[in-house]
Amino acid sequence: MRLLPVAHAPGKHCASTAIRDMMRFHGIQLSEAMCFGIGAGLGIWYLDLPGMAVSRLVHVRSADIEAQFFRRIGHPFTWETSESPEESEELLLRALDSGLPALVRTDIYHLPYYRSRTHFPGHVIMVWGYDRRRQVFFVTDTEREEVLEVPFTDMRQARHQKGSFFEMKGNLFSPEGIEGPGDMQEIIARSIVHNSRVILDEAYDFQGIKGLASWLSEIPAWGEFPDWQWTARLAYQIIERRGTGGGGFRLMYADFLKEAAAFVPEILSLRLAEKMLLAAKSWQELAGSLKAASEKERPDFRDAAGSLERLRDLEDAYHRAASNLA
Repeated sequence: MRLLPVAHAPGKHCASTAIRDMMRFHGIQLSEAMCFGIGAGLGIWYLDLPGMAVSRLVHVRSADIEAQFFRRIGHPFTWETSESPEESEELLLRALDSGLPALVRTDIYHLPYYRSRTHFPGHVIMVWGYDRRRQVFFVTDTEREEVLEVPFTDMRQARHQKGSFFEMKGNLFSPEGIEGPGDMQEIIARSIVHNSRVILDEAYDFQGIKGLASWLSEIPAWGEFPDWQWTARLAYQIIERRGTGGGGFRLMYADFLKEAAAFVPEILSLRLAEKMLLAAKSWQELAGSLKAASEKERPDFRDAAGSLERLRDLEDAYHRAASNLA
């Protein structure tokens, strides 16, 4: 049996909590909101992919928060991957035997404490130890306070996923040492600008502000989906319930902006935190409209369409202001 010193505190989102915990283990104290913001964690995705469990998938977080965070603080980042679950397990055990906790990607469907009937890959947890005799790993996960157990067999399945938005090959990150971030003013300003410019990028119809426009053009036809209730319900859950901290991560990002203003005064003069709070409330309004629509006997997405249009305008206004941050 091996169990490293657990540096976990409950958080709001899986990746930002795990990053914060990893930093704490290495002696660096940053808030979860600061980790999320430096990681440029905001995203907007409107996806129609073959094999999905819903007709349309809405996602509101960036795809690369882990890489963005560590590279921006000056630490190299690469997911360590393997082709087989058995190889991935050996890499994880080796890291723990070296005295290093590991950040890993999982599918909550295979994590026994969730008892989920829905696959949700890309979920990040921290692994702190294992017991070979009992064949379990010791992990921590987002808002849960206690150390949890995941059987070896479940972890092998949870860490390997094909054909989804988050294709996983045992993704693991277990650095030997991390130094504290350097020039926080530059790190924060560049992270904010990068995040907003990605969301304003018009290269893809399914991403960012352009993704919201695609969703707005399609939502009148959502009632024609055979699974229109589940599509709406899952969108509500992803925006408001599934580890976002509320408002599609925008409430946590507003906390980041308030904290970041001590390093970058222009955040105050541009009123970025206030603009982000307006966007957060608009995401909450949209989520409420989708939830209400999912509970009706017949499809009616008129309220959701109105909420979505207001949301698009507020998101666009914030990101155009933030992308010009000095």
